[in-house]
Amino acid sequence: MNFKYLLSLICLVVGFSATAQTFSPAFQGFSKKKTTYITLKDDSELSVLIKKLFFKKGLIDEVKVVQSADGKKVKINPEDISHMYVAPSNFSKLVNVIDASSDLTKLQDNELSSEHLNDGYLYMESSNVQIKKKKTQYCMLQVMNPTFSNKIKIYNDPFSKESMSIGVGGMTLAGGLAKSYYIKKEGEEVARRIKRAEYKNDINELFAECPAVIEKYGDNPEWSKFEDFVYDYSTMCD
Repeated sequence: MNFKYLLSLICLVVGFSATAQTFSPAFQGFSKKKTTYITLKDDSELSVLIKKLFFKKGLIDEVKVVQSADGKKVKINPEDISHMYVAPSNFSKLVNVIDASSDLTKLQDNELSSEHLNDGYLYMESSNVQIKKKKTQYCMLQVMNPTFSNKIKIYNDPFSKESMSIGVGGMTLAGGLAKSYYIKKEGEEVARRIKRAEYKNDINELFAECPAVIEKYGDNPEWSKFEDFVYDYSTMCD
C-alpha cells in the first residue's frame, strides 16, 4: 500500500468516524504479535500473546495464550477472566486508534484504561450471556461503548449484520450501526440480545427506569440513533 493511498484511506476513515461512529469498531481479528492484557477474577494480571480463540455459537468461550515468561501455552475459560485488552489485527488497529482517541473525550470514571484504549486496543470482558430463552453461557464479549459503560454495557454481536459500510479496494473500512447487540445494565448478571426489528417495542420495558431519555427520543425511537440513546442513558440517568 503506497503512502498516498494510505493517507487517503486514513482521511476517509477519520471523516466517516467523526460523523457516524460512537461505538468502537467491531472485533474482526486479533494480533498474534501484540501483547494481550488479561485480568483474572482473582485480580492477577497476565501479559500474554493470544494463540487461538475458541468459539461457541459465534461467541468466544475459550482463550488459548502463550505466556511471555516461559512460553507455556495455556487455555483460559471466560469464567476465570474479568476483562482483557486485545490488540486487533493490523488494519483494524488503524481504524480503532482513530475511534478510540475520539471516544476518550467522553471517558468517564470507570475501570477502563485510557492508555490501552488510546493505543488502539479493544476491551473485552467475561459475561454470562442469554443464548436461548432458558439457556446461558459464559463468553468473552467486546464492549462497544468502553468510554461510557458505567450504567449500561453494549456488547458486540458477532452474528449481527451492519446497516452500511464503506469499502476501499475490497476492504471494509468502517461499518454502520449493527442490527443487533447484547446489552447488560448496571446490576444485571446476564447479557441479553436487543435487535433493531424489536427495538421500538422493547425500549419502554428495557429503559423504564429512565423516563427522561425515553421522552427525549419520543414514541418512535430510531435505531440509527441507538448510540446516542445509550450515551444519553449513561449520562442522564441517576
